[in-house]
Amino acid sequence: MSNRFKNTLYTLGDYKRVGRHIRYITNEDGTLFSGHYRTKIRPEDLPEWYLYGRYYKRFGYMSTKGITDMLYIPSRFSNHYLKDDCLLISYGGSITEVTDPELSVYECYQGWNERVWGNEIITILRGARKYSSYDIRPFIEKLKWKKEYMQTEFPDPLNPERWNKIDVDDLFSED
Repeated sequence: MSNRFKNTLYTLGDYKRVGRHIRYITNEDGTLFSGHYRTKIRPEDLPEWYLYGRYYKRFGYMSTKGITDMLYIPSRFSNHYLKDDCLLISYGGSITEVTDPELSVYECYQGWNERVWGNEIITILRGARKYSSYDIRPFIEKLKWKKEYMQTEFPDPLNPERWNKIDVDDLFSED
């Protein structure tokens, strides 16, 4: 069964040029896209390790099985928890840093296959722990640091309990 699912990401729709406009289209029969190509796969056909979320501005399913390396890149410029943070994912190898001062933060790493943003970071980390037996404890510590950073750098005088509503340990409680 797993030979049928060769890609790590299947989406519900894709962006296509229709006339002079770009539209988000879906297949009427409910089949998924792999990249820009239509497949015969339906969401119910996917194994349980494909987790639903919003990836690359599309809704779809990303595989959390076979993850070999991940790298969390926190954003320090936004007052939104995880919104602009990034998680790089590798399915066969390790992620390494490229030392080139001309590259942006996201271009200075190589060896990654997929990247996720925002709340999908939590989804993928939980899936990596469950389906790839990946140790996510360092990521949980980084997310706790991010919460503390947000409390000190972006205090909210109108809602002082704003950052206390985020319980990182609860987000990663065992399934």
